[in-house]
Amino acid sequence: MAKKQPDYTADTNVFQKSMQAALANLDKVTEDAKKAHEKAIEMQIAAKEEIHRIELEAETISRDFVDKNRKEIEARLRDDILFSMVRKLVLFGMSSNDIMKELEVPAKMMADAWNNIGFAPLGKTHVGHVAYEEEDRAGNVIFYREDIMLKFGYEFRDGLSLAFINVPKAEKWKAETGLPLDDRLPILNFIGERVIRDKAEGYKYEIQDDAINITLIKPVKKLNKKPVKKSK
Repeated sequence: MAKKQPDYTADTNVFQKSMQAALANLDKVTEDAKKAHEKAIEMQIAAKEEIHRIELEAETISRDFVDKNRKEIEARLRDDILFSMVRKLVLFGMSSNDIMKELEVPAKMMADAWNNIGFAPLGKTHVGHVAYEEEDRAGNVIFYREDIMLKFGYEFRDGLSLAFINVPKAEKWKAETGLPLDDRLPILNFIGERVIRDKAEGYKYEIQDDAINITLIKPVKKLNKKPVKKSK
């Protein structure tokens, strides 16, 4: 007697229903993903349009701002350019009086340029500044006053002397600098003080016949006092 074949109809029906449900769900997921993708594209387009709108508004606002404040902006730009030019001319060595006269520079701008460079009072009637051109073991100390620029060569030394700044002797001062002899000591003292402050902390300067000598400050040795014997 032949064996009875099992009936898979019920299982097949369950499988088909499961597949149909899965496919339907897959279609839904795919559709949702498609909608999400389309939504993302729409949002991206909207964002770009918003950015473009903001840029246009910013450009319009900026243009309106410039139009309304054109004179003020142009004046500020002119002042910035003029200030930069004044500063460079001072460092080039042009006298402040000539700069003010030739470029019609206001006194306040001239004073601001001095302050920006680092000018300091020099006596009661002048302002001065010191800069440096350095080359290995030699170079130049550049002295600026509002009316003149002077260069003095220097060289490094060994031992207690750090450097010698070569300056004209008193009898040659006027011929070499064009300045009266009365200006010599105030200028040399100003240079010495600035060099110590800027380059040689712990040293001192001495004005000699034809040089400013930068030397090490010798420490003061304390005397060893012998104890005093008390009398009995």
